[in-house]
Amino acid sequence: MSNRKLRNYVAIILVTGLATPMVGLAASPSQVYDDPVTVSYSDLDINSLSGAQTLYSRLQRATEKFCGVESYTTIRSVRVVADARACFAGSLSAAVEKIDSDTLTSIHTS
Repeated sequence: MSNRKLRNYVAIILVTGLATPMVGLAASPSQVYDDPVTVSYSDLDINSLSGAQTLYSRLQRATEKFCGVESYTTIRSVRVVADARACFAGSLSAAVEKIDSDTLTSIHTS
């Protein structure tokens, strides 16, 4: 898909494609949603450092919500916390890989 099309469409779908196996394995059943989580970035130039950093922040927030990471303070189960963290790491990596931007990848791996 061309950069133009990527910028005009929704950024990621975490429960399809590459993310499906990771989410299914990493998340507890209560954390896997039927609805895709999407992040729009049509307003950003993801080839610029500033645009890629903004997109990465959006991806982190969406992935935290998707995996239930925001509820760490109320979770009393070590297993559930570990599952949420694994879901977050795998899903965020899959989203960054799917977008396929060198700038975004360098932010994610640093």
